[in-house]
Amino acid sequence: MLLEEYVMRKLLKIGSILTAGFLCSSSSVVQAFGPYEQILAQGKDLHVGLIAAAKQGREADLDKSLKCLACDKCARELKKAGISNVVANRKTLADKKTWYWVYFNFKGKDYLKAVNAFEKVAAAASEFVDPHPRAKVYGASWLQMEWINHICGLMDGKTPARSRTCAVTRVNPEKEQMYRTLHQAVWPGVVDQLARSNNRELSIFLVEIGDEIYEFLYVEYIGSDAAKDGNSSKTDPCTLRWWKLTDACQIPLPDVKEGIWAGMDAVIK
Repeated sequence: MLLEEYVMRKLLKIGSILTAGFLCSSSSVVQAFGPYEQILAQGKDLHVGLIAAAKQGREADLDKSLKCLACDKCARELKKAGISNVVANRKTLADKKTWYWVYFNFKGKDYLKAVNAFEKVAAAASEFVDPHPRAKVYGASWLQMEWINHICGLMDGKTPARSRTCAVTRVNPEKEQMYRTLHQAVWPGVVDQLARSNNRELSIFLVEIGDEIYEFLYVEYIGSDAAKDGNSSKTDPCTLRWWKLTDACQIPLPDVKEGIWAGMDAVIK
């Protein structure tokens, strides 16, 4: 046997062993090179956005059921399930349904099980939920939305948030690819300015509802002068160039009179 052939066979054997080890790994996270996969592999708390509509006429019941999650007993159960920092909001959208968006941090090895962990604790709410069509396919009441962006996650997490903002807008289907690409490589200057203006833990989620693509935003503010910090971003050249690109990809909701984002009605603040 020639030396080259022997070496090649050895390398192929080693490669087979490594591949088999990778495929049989206990990790449930799919490995790849994108920012999304990298953050899943870091082992830190993950950010989750769930969405569902209320059954017609059962909005008050769903409100009450979700508010119960803030009680001490449910808080302990949520913590045991790896869930913290729960926020819930609602908004009536173009299909005339009232959609509920639940956001929380999740500590778990399998990100896709976050919805199951939540539904076990919030089982009573399922009676009043009209699931998203895709949630029905997965056998769930709540749909776990795509988490497409997270920035400012390295700031001091011990500082209490003075406010937590949740908002919604739409993405132009014809500009979806551009919008996603922009948020796979957020400009460093934009990230820096968000930190300078005392914002942290910004997450963006996408979901299709009918023919529309909706975008949900969560961000924490830890400063003491929101007006001053907001103005600093409005005059930052890098941020202004960024907004010019992202705004062109978005379609405000009909009730928005100024800007891009619409506020939501808080159920759990």
